[in-house]
Amino acid sequence: MNKNTISATAFILIGGQSERFGSPKWRAVIEGMTVLDRMWKSCKNFEYRYVIGKDQPSDVDKPFIGDELVFQAPINGLYTALKHAKTDWVLLLSCDMPLADTNLFQDLWNAHDDRVDVIVPYSNNKHQMICAFYHKQVLPLISSAIQTSDYSLFKLLEKMNSVVIRFDDDIRFWNMNTEQDLQEIINYCTENSNHIAP
Repeated sequence: MNKNTISATAFILIGGQSERFGSPKWRAVIEGMTVLDRMWKSCKNFEYRYVIGKDQPSDVDKPFIGDELVFQAPINGLYTALKHAKTDWVLLLSCDMPLADTNLFQDLWNAHDDRVDVIVPYSNNKHQMICAFYHKQVLPLISSAIQTSDYSLFKLLEKMNSVVIRFDDDIRFWNMNTEQDLQEIINYCTENSNHIAP
């Protein structure tokens, strides 16, 4: 294990319905690479990496885990990740954030402590719950929330022992919800190719 290895498991979520986007976001192409391939590469320092979704698409050749539950919400992906993780810590990462990179994950991981439940970045005026580290000890809390149909990760944050790391308005948290967002990200990457890499 090299010194850059993050002894946690990265779970990349591709199960969203992408209604506003019009097609699966993870298939969108930025600088000649699909969003999924880009994010997979950005997680290269993790001990383990998996993709989570409803059903494994035929063109996804990466280790895949199907959602444990049927409803549509990021907490489903988190529940599935925590159930299957071989490590104490997991990174929950949505394919909505194609510019998240290895340096960002390392900055977050540097704050890990087993007395903490979640390490969450705060940027662009909100807690970025789908680009955060969660400790396996929160699984009972997640299960309890699901049983009461309380699917908000933001509400769960109030019940968890958290470390919040503040970033300025950071391009790496740019949320890709529409085709226009994708085009703006592509334009940004083209203009800043020396600075934006997985």
